[in-house]
Amino acid sequence: MNSTSCARFVVAKEKLWKGMPDRESRVLKAILLQDANNPLKVMDLINTSALGSPATIHAALTSLVNSGHLKHSTLLIAGRSKFINLTPLSKTLFNKLNILLLNCAKA
Repeated sequence: MNSTSCARFVVAKEKLWKGMPDRESRVLKAILLQDANNPLKVMDLINTSALGSPATIHAALTSLVNSGHLKHSTLLIAGRSKFINLTPLSKTLFNKLNILLLNCAKA
C-alpha cells in the first residue's frame, strides 16, 4: 500500500464516519469486536471504562439506538439483561469500510 492509497483511504473513511460523534463510533467499534456467538450486554459495555464514563456510554448507546445503528434485545434465559445488536445500517457501514480497506490494499 503506497502513501497515495493510504491518503485516499483516510479521506474516504472520514466521509463514512462524518456526522457521527467520536464516542458513538468508538462504541460501535467495541460492539463489532465482540464475538457474534456471545452477545454483549448493555451493562458490560457501560462498565467498560476505556470508552468513557457510564453516563457517556449510556448517552452514546441511546443516540445509536435512536439513529438506527443499534438495537436492544433480551433473552428469556438471561432474565432482564439487555443485549446490544448491530443493525443492518451499522453492518453496511462496516462493510463499506472493509471494501475501502481492501481497495486501498490492492492499489
